[in-house]
Amino acid sequence: MVSSKLLFKLKSVKTMTSAFDHKGREFELKINTDSRSFQAGETFVALVGENFDAFNYLESVLSLDAKVVVFNSTKEREELVPMLAAFYPKTLFITVTDTLLFIQELARLHIEGWRKADKDRKIIGVTGSNGKTTHKEMIYFLLNSIFPGKVLATKGNLNNHIGVPLTVFRLNKKHKVAIIEMGMNHAGEIKVLCDIAKPEHGMITNIGAAHIEFLKTMEAIFKEKGTLYDSVVKNAKGKGSFVVNADDPYLAKLKKSKGLVTYGEKNGDIKINIDGDEISFNIDKKNVWINNKNIFEHHNLKNLAGTTIFAMSLFPKKIKELTLAASNYEQPNMNRSQWVDNIFLDAYNANPSSMRVSLDSFVTVMKNKGVSLDDCYFVLGDMNELGDHAPQMHKEIAEHVKSLGIKNVTFIGRYREFYLNGYPDPVSHYHTKEEFFSEWKDVRKKYKFVFVKASRSLQLETLMGIV
Repeated sequence: MVSSKLLFKLKSVKTMTSAFDHKGREFELKINTDSRSFQAGETFVALVGENFDAFNYLESVLSLDAKVVVFNSTKEREELVPMLAAFYPKTLFITVTDTLLFIQELARLHIEGWRKADKDRKIIGVTGSNGKTTHKEMIYFLLNSIFPGKVLATKGNLNNHIGVPLTVFRLNKKHKVAIIEMGMNHAGEIKVLCDIAKPEHGMITNIGAAHIEFLKTMEAIFKEKGTLYDSVVKNAKGKGSFVVNADDPYLAKLKKSKGLVTYGEKNGDIKINIDGDEISFNIDKKNVWINNKNIFEHHNLKNLAGTTIFAMSLFPKKIKELTLAASNYEQPNMNRSQWVDNIFLDAYNANPSSMRVSLDSFVTVMKNKGVSLDDCYFVLGDMNELGDHAPQMHKEIAEHVKSLGIKNVTFIGRYREFYLNGYPDPVSHYHTKEEFFSEWKDVRKKYKFVFVKASRSLQLETLMGIV
C-alpha cells in the first residue's frame, strides 16, 4: 500500500490539517486524480492543467468522504482550510507547492520502499519510438506466466508524467515485478520518468522519427530514449538486464555494459532466425525454438523474440517455461493495430518507422498466404508530429510503397500532396476521409485484403462502419 507515513517526507508539502490524529496512525493513500471516478475513502489530488484546476471539484469528493485531499497552496485556500477541517473532521487537508510534483515525489518514495523491502523485486522500464505497449504486453505475459498474479504493468498507455506515478501507486507487497512503460514528446521527459520509477532493467524498442517535430533530429531522439539505458546502468551499477535490437543502427551504438544484451537477424550478441511462425536462437548455450501460430506479422515475431530474450536474461533458470509461454502468446486487443475481418487497421498512430514496418509486414503476410498484391488495397493517411520533415518523410514512404510493387493505394489527409511527390499516380487521393466513403464501399467488395494506417487525427477506424 501507499503509506501515509510517506507524506512527512515530501518536500512539496506545505501544510497538513485535520481534526483526527493523522500523525499517530498509519493508513493507506488510495490516490485518485479524477473526481468523476472518485470513491469513498480515497485520496484526491487536485491536478492543474492549462485549462482546468481540479480544486474546483473539491466539494464533490468531500461529499464522498474523501480520506485526504491535496491541492495547490494559495493564501486564500490556506485561510479556508481550518473551516473545511471543521466541516469534514474525517478528512486530512494537504496544501502543496505543486500537486504534480506531489504525486511524482510520492510515487518515487513508494517504489523505492517497495524495492528495498525485497532485494529480488525488479523494476523494468520500456520506451522507444514504436511498439512500447506491444513490448510491455509481451513482457507482462511472459513474466506473469512464471509469476502469476505477481507482475504489475502499465495499464493502456498511462506512460507520461502523470500516468507513471499512477502506475507506481498500484504496486503492493504481492508484486514481484513492475513493468513501467515510458513515453515522451519533448527532451528531458524520459529522465523525469526514470527519476520517479528508478528502473534497474529495461528495453528500448527502436529509434524512429516519432516526435521529430519537437526533437528535430534522429540523434536527439536517440539521446532522449537512451536516457532509460543510462538510468538503468546507474541504478543497477551496470549489471541490470537491458535488451535492444542491434539491427537498429542507433541502438547498436549503445555503450556496452555488463547487463546489455543485443539481438537481431543480422547483428547482435544473439542471432535470431524467423522462419514462418518459428523463432529460434541460442541463449546461455541453450537452443530455443518458439513456435507461435497466433502472430502473423514478421516485426511482431521479432518483438516476441526480443522480449523473450529479455525475460530469459532476467530469469535464466526459467528458459523452458518462458519458451512455452512465448509459443502461446496472443496479442491483446489494444484498439491499435488489429485485424478486422480481412482489414489490417492501425488508426492509432503513424510515423515513418512504424509505417514502413507495417507495410513490409503486411506484404510479407500476403506473400506467405499466396495472395497477390493486386488483390490488396492500401489506404495511407497523414503521419503527424514530423514538423519540417513532413514533406520528405511522406515522400519517402510513398516511394517505399511503390518499391514494394503496390498498385492499389489511396492517400488521405492534409499531407496527401507530400505522398504524391513520391507516388504521383495512386488510384485516388482525398483531403478528408468523408470524400473517400463511396470508394471505400467498392474497395470492401472488390479486394481480398485491405491495409489501413494513419495518425489518430484522421480517425480512419470510422471506415469500419461504412459498408
